Amino acid sequence: MSTIKFSAGSIASTATSITVALGGIPAVGDLVVVFLGTNNEIITHQPGWASEFTAVPNPWFEGNILRNQNTATLSTWYHTWNASDSGSSVVFNFIPAPTLGIGDKDLSLANATAVAVVFDGSLSTAVLENNIAGVDGVPVNTINSAVLKLPASLALNAGFCDGSTVTLSDSDATASLVQQSSNPNGPTALTLSVYQRANSPAGYAPTFTKPLSAQLLMTAAITVSDVLPQIYNPPYIEEGPMADNRLMFRYRVNRFFTVLNNTGTFSAQRYQSTDQIAAATQVFTNNQPISSTDRTNLLASGVGGDFRALS
Repeated sequence: MSTIKFSAGSIASTATSITVALGGIPAVGDLVVVFLGTNNEIITHQPGWASEFTAVPNPWFEGNILRNQNTATLSTWYHTWNASDSGSSVVFNFIPAPTLGIGDKDLSLANATAVAVVFDGSLSTAVLENNIAGVDGVPVNTINSAVLKLPASLALNAGFCDGSTVTLSDSDATASLVQQSSNPNGPTALTLSVYQRANSPAGYAPTFTKPLSAQLLMTAAITVSDVLPQIYNPPYIEEGPMADNRLMFRYRVNRFFTVLNNTGTFSAQRYQSTDQIAAATQVFTNNQPISSTDRTNLLASGVGGDFRALS
């Protein structure tokens, strides 16, 4: 069964970045999941982010992002530690959106709180499913999280609230708190609470409870599985703008590299010739099924990319 190796909470105030502690130094193959809440709709660049044609990044993958009526943002991120990674913390940068002169806000600073959870990689744990939901300014104190459709080895459910903590309950009382992180700074405090539930069933949708005085409640979930098969997604870059008009100027498109294995040497490339592809020992493209041996070799090469469980 999926095992949490360590976890940690982190905060940043009126900052352009947040250094997220992981709780320890992950080993190659460990899965790292981060829940990140900010007090505004700031743009976040994850570790390994790159947007230049010549860059070969090692990016974290985005689970979901929810912006709540311009007052807060909750996002989820995941990354399987590979041979190119190091350290016991990672940095997420807050990037102001370009000022377009059409009434948009130019935000450059944020208050933030984050929780990182690291899974033991010896079981080949991978992300299975994710979802996100929330309410704002509504006089209710209890909501259910979005429904998780598949049974999983373990579910992580996070509640993000202003000014106070949130609690989680499920039908058989098996969920427990993993980590909580509170940022007391700013107009309202920010609290992020992450709970775990082993062997979560299909249709799992626990209940979050907040004080009536709190205006904001956002929830996010990520489930994981230890069971192959898995698919591999190579590293990618974000290219933008998506189109040459104001409506689409803020949007970017993810462009995936192709990973080539040439007799044990792995490289991430774009625009290969047919001869290069034909000469490669293996070619890995987006959403490609992989074996456990492939997974081990890709992680040991440090080429980047990540994995999703299929069941």
